[in-house]
Amino acid sequence: MYSKQFILLFLILVSFTSYSNSIFQTSKEKNVNYYLNLKDSIDDAKWRKINSITASVNRLNKKVNLEDQYHLFSSLSKEYEYFVYDSAFHYGNKSLQMAYQLKDAEKIAESKSNLALVLLLKGLYKETIDTIQTIRGQDLPNEKRIEFYAVAYRAYYDLANSRWGYYSPKYRKLGDQYVDKIEKEGKNNFFHYNLALALKNLNNQKDEQAVKYYTKVMKGLKLDPHQMAICQSGMGVALARLGKADEAKKAIEKAVIGDVLSATKETLASKILAEILFYEGDLEKANKLIEQARKDAEFYGSDVRRLEISFIQPDIDAAVVGELEKEKKQVVIIGIVISVMLIVIVVLAIVFFKQLQELKKVRKEIGERNENLGIVNESLREVSRIKEEYVGYYFNFSSQFIEKMEGMKKAISRQLMTKQYDAIELELKNYNPKKERQLLFEDFDRIFLKLFPDFVKRFNLLFEESERIILKDSHCLNTDLRIFALIRLGVNDNEKIASILNFSVNTIYTYKTRIKNRSLISNDEFEAKIMEIKSV
Repeated sequence: MYSKQFILLFLILVSFTSYSNSIFQTSKEKNVNYYLNLKDSIDDAKWRKINSITASVNRLNKKVNLEDQYHLFSSLSKEYEYFVYDSAFHYGNKSLQMAYQLKDAEKIAESKSNLALVLLLKGLYKETIDTIQTIRGQDLPNEKRIEFYAVAYRAYYDLANSRWGYYSPKYRKLGDQYVDKIEKEGKNNFFHYNLALALKNLNNQKDEQAVKYYTKVMKGLKLDPHQMAICQSGMGVALARLGKADEAKKAIEKAVIGDVLSATKETLASKILAEILFYEGDLEKANKLIEQARKDAEFYGSDVRRLEISFIQPDIDAAVVGELEKEKKQVVIIGIVISVMLIVIVVLAIVFFKQLQELKKVRKEIGERNENLGIVNESLREVSRIKEEYVGYYFNFSSQFIEKMEGMKKAISRQLMTKQYDAIELELKNYNPKKERQLLFEDFDRIFLKLFPDFVKRFNLLFEESERIILKDSHCLNTDLRIFALIRLGVNDNEKIASILNFSVNTIYTYKTRIKNRSLISNDEFEAKIMEIKSV
């Protein structure tokens, strides 16, 4: 019999689910941005719910309440399931341990099924399949067995969609077999029954049938926000392939809303909607959504989602930068027009009043403006020079990287065909990320010193002679110089500098503070002095 603590926790879970349902049912009049602004509050509610379960675990008598421990660990794993991978896996393993201690075959099979889903969400396909193959479906009651079949068919469908075309039919067929089991053993008013049939049609390019099943699920069953998000996401894909772009976009928007309301971090809907908005030209919203998708993938720990996002985010970032450049050019043009108009007004005023003093004043103002324009032109020339060098380097580096990856891909493909698995391992070991990063730094140093040949000399003038930096190689910067080289290029954020140099933020802060403390000038003025160093 469950303890009072567990019964109280169950009531909390039910009330939270009801609350989420009521929110989603009123979401029709509000757009995606409205719900994205509520994301932090919804995540906080999720954490409060998780903390309530954790507190119940901590209050249990761990010697006598194995049954309650099992249910609480299972509940924690489920709460973390689409939220944080590491915690979901940890508590999933805990519940499996409890199931083994209870010697309960049903609980063991259920725990393994839940754990398989967590591994699948992480993108660990081999581990997922290995776990699925240890589960005996007959150990589970009908509803739990259907849920297990749902994990299995999804694993094989995901494999079919993430592998080369040669292997896709094999995995798709295995997924279809598990759907057939659900169709044979399940109830037609059960969520997983209808979802399985929808996904089977979707994965077999029968999009009209898929839309019918998704519609049936959403209209005929009472779904929570997460289930609704799953259905709307699949519906969006099917509608898009049928050429119904507007309907597909609306479906994906509802999927994003469902993910927000259910505090789901392991999701693809935000990334898909970002792509749609990007191709529609709505760069601001696309950029916001792709960044949110990236944060969610990082938060969850999903390697698969991070990879998928990396395919589109650079294109969105590049488009946003392009728009900013256009705006900058427009500002310059407007500034020039305004300056010309001011000069004309001043000239007319001089002619009208014929006052020598006013003329001298105007000439002084014109001189100051010309000086300022000269400074602006010099800054623009420097920016243009930096952009030209680094854009050229970027395309050259990208081309080399693509060629290298293409060569590796071809080599691995040949080795796969000939089953030379040791050669594949050797091929992967030959790729040295540390060496690649060092080459990246060397190229950065070379281009930077080409643009700012006296940077090291000017930098050293800010220190006592005993504190000055002497480089072993005049063509390479050390870490101290590289940090302030990035600052000279306009990269001021410690997190960005840390990301570029592969250090922690605290390490970057320590480097900067230590260097400033050794200088001849105050810490507040140090970076301004760095910015005064001119390019060639």
